[in-house]
Amino acid sequence: MTRSIIRLIFIMVGLYMVTPSLANDIYITQVGDNLDLDITQDGTDNEVGNSTTAAVINGDSMSFDITQTGNYNIISATIKGANYTGTWAITGSTNSVELDCSSSAAGSCDDVTLNITATGDGNNFNFD
Repeated sequence: MTRSIIRLIFIMVGLYMVTPSLANDIYITQVGDNLDLDITQDGTDNEVGNSTTAAVINGDSMSFDITQTGNYNIISATIKGANYTGTWAITGSTNSVELDCSSSAAGSCDDVTLNITATGDGNNFNFD
């Protein structure tokens, strides 16, 4: 009986140690023109901004690309500036995307080209 308990404890500790933390949280506040930013995240529960801290990208002539692969990922971004081009590719289920363009008087967001591809079920998109 004692051996069984010790063996069970070793198995539980071993499983805990091999389970990696896969989440990556990225929070950005950027100001300036001619930004070229590429973000790639693989795994589950990754975030580029979230419901309380958005990724704020402020400037003209920007390129901002995001690739997320996995489930339960979040993109929450505010774009403030003219001439924005982006490609966002989301693969997985139950992901959330929120984009605010020129959410205050400080931004203009005059010419925006954003290509979004999504593969998976239950994804939520909100664009303002």
